[in-house]
Amino acid sequence: MANVRDAVEAEWRATVAARRRRRQFTGWAAAAGVAMAAVAVWIARPTLAPGDALVASVTRVVGEVQQDDGDGRWVPLAAAATLEAGTRLRTGDGGRVALRLTDGVELRLDSGTLLAFEDAEHARLSQGAVYVDSRTEANTPSPDFELATPAGAVRHLGTQYEARLAGSGLRVAIREGRVQVGTPTGAVQGAAGEQLVVGAGRVERSALAPNAAEWNWLATVTPPFTLEGRSVEDFLAWAGRETGRAVVFASPEAAAQARAVTLSGTVEGLTPDEAVAAVLSTTSLRVGIEADRIRIEAAAP
Repeated sequence: MANVRDAVEAEWRATVAARRRRRQFTGWAAAAGVAMAAVAVWIARPTLAPGDALVASVTRVVGEVQQDDGDGRWVPLAAAATLEAGTRLRTGDGGRVALRLTDGVELRLDSGTLLAFEDAEHARLSQGAVYVDSRTEANTPSPDFELATPAGAVRHLGTQYEARLAGSGLRVAIREGRVQVGTPTGAVQGAAGEQLVVGAGRVERSALAPNAAEWNWLATVTPPFTLEGRSVEDFLAWAGRETGRAVVFASPEAAAQARAVTLSGTVEGLTPDEAVAAVLSTTSLRVGIEADRIRIEAAAP
């Protein structure tokens, strides 16, 4: 596995450098002697992308995050950078980054992650973890995005999910919607509230709640919600989605107030829970943050 990844990295670096010099389409394929069939399929897939094609923008950077400059050098990632096809990112210990793809899909990279973009619809995860949020409502077609890994390719079907590599296995946790994982033995689907562990020719399933502790790292790199001109109701819907909690209004009066109150200011730098406490303290509404819900009450007259 290590030899295969070294070969892929060397080929990727050479290809990206050549593509950026020539500003034209290029392709690459890597072969690595005798390797697992899944790994061989993963590295043999061609990469065809126009140089300088925009794939994503950075929405938040925490700690040490670097990008490959195309000549094999790792340089710090700027907080408001835009990323092109062929870009490789890596996060250090405690480093995390949030990205928005050109089609609106949001990605977040955990610490110790290495990710490479083919284009805006295809990326390769070779270590660490990526969280994907398609930002679509139920029953609404979602943008295409496929995440390739050594253990199989993950495609969302309108969802929030995390893909995490551990050893030679892949763990896919589904917070919302459904995902499909392509494995050497066929496609496997998972639904909200499940996690799939793919490896050694097997798929194991277990339950995972949308507010489980495994999701907590996301709060440290959540892009801030834009408050200006938005209602408390809009803000709470965002907070509920970010934390995996249901938003519950204790009365019709509380719901009406949440729709009527317009916000301003900023919650930049705050976690979603901190943002809820800060924003609601400026209104007449009272908030209770519980394990599985955000409860909103109208203040007594």
